[in-house]
Amino acid sequence: MFLKMKHECSEHNLILCIARREIDRAQLRSLTSAPLDWDYVIAVAYAHGLLPLLHRHVATDLVPAHILSRLKRESVANSQNVLHLTGKQLRVYKLFKENNVAVAIFKGPLLSQMAYGEMSVRQAGDIDLLINRRDFTQARRLLESLGYEMAPRLTPAQLSSHLNNHCEIQFMRDEWLTVVDLHWDLAPRTFVFGVKPEDVMSRLQSVSLAGATVETFGAEDLLLYQAMHGAKHLWRRLEWISCLAESLRATEINWDTIVDRAAKAHATRMLALGLRLVEEFSDVPVPSEVFASVDEDKSMQRMATQIRAQLFTTFGPAESTETNLYNLRIMDRKRDALVSVLRSIFVPTLPDWQSLALPASLHSLYYAYRPLRLSKVYWRKLTGARDV
Repeated sequence: MFLKMKHECSEHNLILCIARREIDRAQLRSLTSAPLDWDYVIAVAYAHGLLPLLHRHVATDLVPAHILSRLKRESVANSQNVLHLTGKQLRVYKLFKENNVAVAIFKGPLLSQMAYGEMSVRQAGDIDLLINRRDFTQARRLLESLGYEMAPRLTPAQLSSHLNNHCEIQFMRDEWLTVVDLHWDLAPRTFVFGVKPEDVMSRLQSVSLAGATVETFGAEDLLLYQAMHGAKHLWRRLEWISCLAESLRATEINWDTIVDRAAKAHATRMLALGLRLVEEFSDVPVPSEVFASVDEDKSMQRMATQIRAQLFTTFGPAESTETNLYNLRIMDRKRDALVSVLRSIFVPTLPDWQSLALPASLHSLYYAYRPLRLSKVYWRKLTGARDV
């Protein structure tokens, strides 16, 4: 989405105001009493995943009627999508459990309910499920029995490589409208994160979703995953920060446990950055002794301040150079950042297989083809050539 950037302004302050479960109504009324560029507000709210929260918090007497009508349409459409996805998700979940496939629901409507108290407060996306890798073949068969198809379809050699090096693949149905993101790991090998999925699957908690009892990540695992997920994407969505903050507010956390797990996973700096962003953007308290443990030199506090300064001027995926430099700062071990760089250069991905079909006997050539393809892509970007 193209956005005409603005410097610090009332519109940005309004977005910051509504990015939480409960807001300061007096502050909201003060912000909306001044003239606002509502088209810009809506565009920024959408880019940051906050349209449902914006609609939830604004009152009829605070915004122009045509803007309120627009927000209502967006909110109704989102709620319909959430209900559709939740129904499909519960059907898949039930089928997996009936066939003894261990499965956890995470992100999406369930996380929205846990953090904000409502399923439809996060913008609808895909269905995210975590399974054990050993169950992938059976999970795939069960999804196909419901009409889902793996997208893209991979050869056995490609699928084996994908399972070894990546963490998820999509299954689609309903003319591409319903997407199941089937995960067997928490992060791809191109982003080193030491929490093992089998450990997370051994610590699941039961919660209620749309009248059904389902399993999801335990409290500490969920928060550590949120910190990793935001870090992996350079925290470019305010809703990720808001959701982490509200998850903390709504959950009783064993801080010793989460700090210990982060240390064992070499993800202490990721956790520290997530918590510093919670401190920067919300009123959710984090114990000072936790910061003393995970961010003693306050480097992640300084990074959180930098992220805030760039929050409304940077959108979309980062370039590889920016990501690599970022990883050097947020990974506990520099060698992990280096490993991430090397894997991102050489380990083949879905676009590599889609752009060049090789027989199984020549599959290893993809490790040489990928850097060549990336070089071509980057050269086109540098020279301004049109990608075809």
